[in-house]
Amino acid sequence: MRLRKERGIIVAFDMENVELATKLAEDLRGVEGNFAIKIGRPLEMQVGKKIITKIKEISELPIIYDGKIADIPYISRKIAEIAYDAGADAVIVQGFVGSDVLKEIRELDKGDLIVVIEMTHKGSDEFIRAEAERIALMSREIGVDGVVLPANKPERLRKLAALIDAYIISPGIKVQGARPGDAILAGADYEVVGRAIYGSEDPKKAAEEIYKEVLERCK
Repeated sequence: MRLRKERGIIVAFDMENVELATKLAEDLRGVEGNFAIKIGRPLEMQVGKKIITKIKEISELPIIYDGKIADIPYISRKIAEIAYDAGADAVIVQGFVGSDVLKEIRELDKGDLIVVIEMTHKGSDEFIRAEAERIALMSREIGVDGVVLPANKPERLRKLAALIDAYIISPGIKVQGARPGDAILAGADYEVVGRAIYGSEDPKKAAEEIYKEVLERCK
């Protein structure tokens, strides 16, 4: 299942609790709206690649492996291939590793390739920001499927979105300061929400309410 270029919510499974992840995956199965799941390293490190397969089978939603892949082309390709074969519909790769890594993964043609252009934390501004436009243009030239831009830096999102010919996913909603709908109003397609959903008393309800809020603000 490839991600569609339309408004949606990506639920970040960055928790370490496998039981919680499994329950939330069950709750999200059949949920109304455009949803996807992003599996982060904290969860993956509990049981390995099989968590990708498990969450995919339970939820029946598009799965993004958020390994923030950043290695030489050969190793990066291996990591991506393992994730795709485990059931990932997309993998996230750091753009600063360069075009040879992105091309190596692109050649696999097993799923979407999503490239990190800028991140949400302040430290990324010290180095990555200076090269963000170059990374964006490189990603466009290679023909990646999606990119990551920060929801909590709307001015940067808006500026870089103008250089992108791919869907945009934006983390930084709620806990990191952005309101639901902020990123989409600035040019993103998907908003990534993690702790505000899986850390709530009723994660399914939280996901549905955030999705409704996004749709309401972005009419």
